[in-house]
Amino acid sequence: MNVTVENTGPCRKQLKVEFSAEEIQKEYDESLAVFARHGRVKGFRPGKAPVEMIRRTYDRQIVEGLHEHLLAKGFQQALKEHKLDVVAEYDLQKSALQTGQPFSFSLTLDVAPEFELPAYKGIEVEAKKVEIADEAVTQALDRYLEGMGKYEDLAESRPVKEGDMVAVDYAATVDGKPMAEISEKAKGLAAGADFWVIANEEYSFLPGFGPQLVGLRVGDSKDVSVAFDAQAPIAELRGKTGVFKATVKKIRARTKPALDEALFQSLHVKDEAELRATFRTMLQGEAERQELARRRNQLIDALMKGAALEVPESEEQEESHRIVYEMVEENTRRGVPEQEIRDNLAKISESAKKAAKDRLKLRYLLKRIAREEKIEVADAEVAAVLNQYAARSGAKSVKEWLQRSKLKEAEVRKGLRADLLTTKTIDALMGHAKLTGAGAGEKK
Repeated sequence: MNVTVENTGPCRKQLKVEFSAEEIQKEYDESLAVFARHGRVKGFRPGKAPVEMIRRTYDRQIVEGLHEHLLAKGFQQALKEHKLDVVAEYDLQKSALQTGQPFSFSLTLDVAPEFELPAYKGIEVEAKKVEIADEAVTQALDRYLEGMGKYEDLAESRPVKEGDMVAVDYAATVDGKPMAEISEKAKGLAAGADFWVIANEEYSFLPGFGPQLVGLRVGDSKDVSVAFDAQAPIAELRGKTGVFKATVKKIRARTKPALDEALFQSLHVKDEAELRATFRTMLQGEAERQELARRRNQLIDALMKGAALEVPESEEQEESHRIVYEMVEENTRRGVPEQEIRDNLAKISESAKKAAKDRLKLRYLLKRIAREEKIEVADAEVAAVLNQYAARSGAKSVKEWLQRSKLKEAEVRKGLRADLLTTKTIDALMGHAKLTGAGAGEKK
């Protein structure tokens, strides 16, 4: 057997295996001997039939088995001789297999990259000091209290402010015609009496309607324009602009609850000082998590800049497709119109391609560092995370959670192990990092 491996790309090789005619005949004869001992031929006990009869009876089966055996034997020999770390194999080309004739096959292989590890201990990372200003605590507390507030009728006469709840009467037209005449489906939208609208974009019942009420007083009227895009649910309104003649009938403002004893009791705090301290602790924890994430990203960026390696093309394509799917799903969840996603698909694909290369590059770097530092993930660690996922979902067991989620346990365990190894390796790198800056002395 002759095995040759040729480099055809940074992480791609061409494998060629050749068997001589003598080797093929020897392999065939050995297989034939096995069938001669155990094969069944009508009229003969096992092992007693003539060899030629065995050959005629089992020739096709012998050749099929020999074919698979030779492919596996050649591939395993290539792995052993050339120490290949194969991540993908494809484009199998092979000659016809006949006794007494040479046989060869070739295979394209994508292999893990070979590279020199950059210096990964003592990487400088700027550490910023985490401090929470009194103003930040006040703003967070105000936002929380506003969320708890109830809408109440205004005690004084004033214009609509952003976030107010406004009752309006309105009648809508499209191209100068009553909207109700445009479509039967539009009748419910065409007019409203004492219809309550929130005067902001987030909670407006139609895009742009609520914000246009800001500045109006009770009794004021205004033509509110609303553009219907190509994704509007009523087909006849798509691409058109509706004009809603709206009159303000009533204004309600959200009133924050007072910082009094009743509020403190409901929030299980002693007084305002304890409430503010609770918010400060919450903000401090979030700020520290963000700072730690920033430091880790800075370390990863430095590690990546110091590394020179290519990634396997097949893995890059697979990862790129996965990222495109993730990005499209995220845009869809955010309400981005389908047509807009399609129009930007080329940009999404280009962005995904770069992200895929970076992901794989980091994955190979961390895997290699973990091997160098003898960082491992125990089965118990994987099991603990699986149990957490199951508990959060309300499942009684991991098996129940996997069945509900329609996930394969082996694949989930493999993914979790990889994620845990990445986290542990980055933690180890952070432990070796050289922190500089105002927060270098803080413990995180």
